[in-house]
Amino acid sequence: MESVLLSVSKERKTQRKQTVFVDALHQSSLTERQIMEDCMVFTLAGCVITANLCIWALHFLSTSEEVQDKLYKELEEVLGSDPVTLDKIPQLRYCQQVLNETVRTAKLTPVAARLQEVEGKVDQHVIPKETLVIYALGVVLQDSDTWSTPYRFDPDRFEEDSAKKSFCLLGFSGNQTCPELRFAYTVATVLLSTLVRRLKLHQLEGQVMEVRSELVSTPKDETWITVSRRS
Repeated sequence: MESVLLSVSKERKTQRKQTVFVDALHQSSLTERQIMEDCMVFTLAGCVITANLCIWALHFLSTSEEVQDKLYKELEEVLGSDPVTLDKIPQLRYCQQVLNETVRTAKLTPVAARLQEVEGKVDQHVIPKETLVIYALGVVLQDSDTWSTPYRFDPDRFEEDSAKKSFCLLGFSGNQTCPELRFAYTVATVLLSTLVRRLKLHQLEGQVMEVRSELVSTPKDETWITVSRRS
């Protein structure tokens, strides 16, 4: 995989029809090795996060006909029969809420780590600058002090500015947005806009969903849904 990414990186230096992720890395002061390692992280983490975001989104939609119908209505109003395009994605606000709530409810990224940029303090405990801090996102994402009915899948909660602000503080937006998660949101929006306009998603009767919490939360077992064609 390293050799493939290195060859792609070298090829992009001479051929730039449009700007892609590796081009932004070339414009920095990173070494060839660092560029390859960043591409490796983006490729592997991006694929894992994207796949599981799509799995969880489809699962949660299959459990709520009301959410599905609301998403379908927005897709019809914004896109009609046209395919989704990058310029249309920002207009799909409810779809964004669905994906935000999917990340929150599934605890998609249960932990995160960052270097403390400034000295901090929690009660009487001092956190020195440049300390590696582990964030228990899986706990915070379902904290009842922050989220009402935390175990319920409810995209409408992200209509509130307080919910958006709480989500931003976790690093899902702002100036430190996870690039893999932004990529995953784009792919998931394309998937949902394609499927939901054509099919209704239904929960498989008797299926019990259990979560395996690792670097990215995944279903413990295979997840199944059934579909029917929209009239």
